[in-house]
Amino acid sequence: MEILKKHILRLLLLTAVLLTGCAKIVTPTGGPKDVAPPTIAKESPQNGCNNFKGNTIKISFSEFFTLNNTFENVLISPPLSQQPTYTVSGKTLIIKFNDTLQSNQTYNIGFANCIQDFTEGNPIPFYNYAFSTGEAVDSFMLKGKVIDAQTNSAINGCFVFAYSQDIDSLPLTTKPQYITKTQPNGAFAIKNIRPGNYKLFALKDINNNLIFDLPNEEIAFLDNTMAAVKMPVEVPQDTAAVKDSIAVVLPDTMEKMPDTQLYLFMEEDTTQAFVKLQNKEIGKYEFIYKSKIHSHEVTVLSEKNYDHFEIVGRDTITWYMKEPLLDSMVVAITVNDSVCDTLRLEPFKKAGARTGQRRSKGSDHTPLVVTNQNAGELYKPIVLTFPYPVRPSDSIPVQIIATKKYTGNDTSYLKLFIPDIFTKSLIIDKKFEEKVPHTILIPDSVFFGYNGLTNDTIRIKFTTKTEKDYGLLRMSYQLPNNNYPFVIQLLNSKGDVLQTDILQQSETITYPNLLAGSYKIKAIEDRNGNGVWDTGNYRKKLQPERVFNFNKAITIRGYWELEEEWKMEP
Repeated sequence: MEILKKHILRLLLLTAVLLTGCAKIVTPTGGPKDVAPPTIAKESPQNGCNNFKGNTIKISFSEFFTLNNTFENVLISPPLSQQPTYTVSGKTLIIKFNDTLQSNQTYNIGFANCIQDFTEGNPIPFYNYAFSTGEAVDSFMLKGKVIDAQTNSAINGCFVFAYSQDIDSLPLTTKPQYITKTQPNGAFAIKNIRPGNYKLFALKDINNNLIFDLPNEEIAFLDNTMAAVKMPVEVPQDTAAVKDSIAVVLPDTMEKMPDTQLYLFMEEDTTQAFVKLQNKEIGKYEFIYKSKIHSHEVTVLSEKNYDHFEIVGRDTITWYMKEPLLDSMVVAITVNDSVCDTLRLEPFKKAGARTGQRRSKGSDHTPLVVTNQNAGELYKPIVLTFPYPVRPSDSIPVQIIATKKYTGNDTSYLKLFIPDIFTKSLIIDKKFEEKVPHTILIPDSVFFGYNGLTNDTIRIKFTTKTEKDYGLLRMSYQLPNNNYPFVIQLLNSKGDVLQTDILQQSETITYPNLLAGSYKIKAIEDRNGNGVWDTGNYRKKLQPERVFNFNKAITIRGYWELEEEWKMEP
């Protein structure tokens, strides 16, 4: 019996060892994710061929692929009157021309991010196929960048046109002779063109007709023609698998070629017209126009003239009535000395109310919201801001509580005064002690809007900063010898303009009391001397005013002085 027990124990131990030694069953991972785009396996006829006589091109890829939005993403230069037919057959793209090709002409077909592998959608960034119907493929090119004229940012996906004729009306009436699109960094290259001088344009073509014919289309142009340069020889990579045009290594000469910069802008629409009269709130009337308002004149034609505040924006004249209209009021408004409209202002009606049903004063009102700026700033006063004008008052009580660590609360009082003028902001003119927590209390129902709304209790809490929170910037501006001034703007990290100066000559500006942080500086060449940036106009051959950015980082540290120099190139 004892021997049997020993045999059973040995058997159990052997079974445990065998089970422990068995391999785990693991689900296969499937290998690394495919992140490579398709490559070119075969081109028929070969990319760069001459004496092309047929109407079909076949391009085979290394894997199955999809073709995405050929209308926008495939560019043919020179443009064709009829688009080709694109067919995907297995791993092959078949391009069939439906238009008669010009004789002795080099054509480029550019595919921008539209050829993607079937499984993961990895796109070929840009694939260019060139061929010639003549004896040789043209070997010259135009190269440059398209930049937003106002922000200096790169423009992606913008058309670039080239014409061999030097005629001013070309982009307004004629489709381009050569065409391409910009890359994400704003760069473009129009390849395989004939030698010569070209008229060059960039266009945000909204209606895709390759013509500059809409007022809201952005355009860029060169003042003079641009000479095409010889294309550098393209050197193929070692691997035989990549034979396509995107997979070539361009020599350093390509990168060192100077870039022509085109500055994209939208022309100011100078045609003026009245758009609509808007009355969304009680006592507020907006006269909205199509374009910028340079001047205006208002004549009241009714017997009763309701007193009002007026503010003029870029394209809107806003009236805030000092008391709600009880009867209609007729006015005649002339804008820019050309557009005159007679308008009837009606008493405010709540949305959905029946005709003739007047809104009772004060009904469905929300409180007058009062915001504040500069709380805690050492060198700037606290500013109360209202969303619309408030009524005059000569006695608005303000309680200020300073919470001191050892002596407890120190309470003081002051009164605010609102004059009988257009008032949307109010300054609390008081010096606050450094590093001390403060609470400002303003009771409810002391501010009244033009529409009768009043405020809830206002409570502002802050701790005043110290001198050690601020630094100083001293910037030396070295201007070029131009006959026009420069507008200099200091901006915070969010892009808000903190200070604007106009310089007629080289000068040093000191910016004191800047909070520690990052800043930017922008300069505008003010060619017409009006103190603001102005756009261009192609028909008048007027370029937009240039904008320059100080490219060095400006970091202000507390209790430090920073000195910089900016030498602007003309």
